[in-house]
Order: sequence, then C-alpha cells, then structure tokens
Amino acid sequence: MAEILIQRAHTLGMEKARTIAAKWQQEAQDDWGMDCTYVANETNEQGELQDRLNFERAGASGYLEVTATQLTMKLELGFLMASFKDKIEEKITGNLDKLLA
Repeated sequence: MAEILIQRAHTLGMEKARTIAAKWQQEAQDDWGMDCTYVANETNEQGELQDRLNFERAGASGYLEVTATQLTMKLELGFLMASFKDKIEEKITGNLDKLLA
C-alpha cells in the first residue's frame, strides 16, 4: 500500500473551507467515482472545530479534514493503484491548490 498526505494552510475561515471541501467532494464523486461521506462539526485533537470528508472506491480510501486554517488529506492506495502514486498525488495537489486559489 502507498500513502499520500497533503496539507495546505489557508486563511479562508471555516465556511469558505467547507465550500472548497464540497467542491472537491463533487469532483471526487463525478470524476473518480468516489463514495463520499461528510461529517461536520467534530472536534480534533487540538480542540479545533473540524469537518471530515471520508471517501473511498476500489483501490483507494482516505479523508479530507477541514478546519478554519488548514486542509489535510490522507489517501491510502491499494496495491494496483500504488504504482500510480506520483501521478495521483500530482493531480490531487493541483486540484486542491486550484480550489484554494
């Protein structure tokens, strides 16, 4: 298995970060066939309000954590998808950066 971890700090606040997460969720569902579940208003280990978007499909699963100051994505790739790790990471990073711009 291969793992991808992407973290992006931002100054957008929680509402705008949620909007970005919703846009990413729609792309993940439409473009990559991901099954997504959004859980809002959790508290993370630092005591901050956070939302969590869980996603999965054959060969890949992960989450996007959303706070008022950061987006953190962790993606685990199965054996067959692991050989495409670099290309997948580049695509996801580009999409997140585009949404944050």
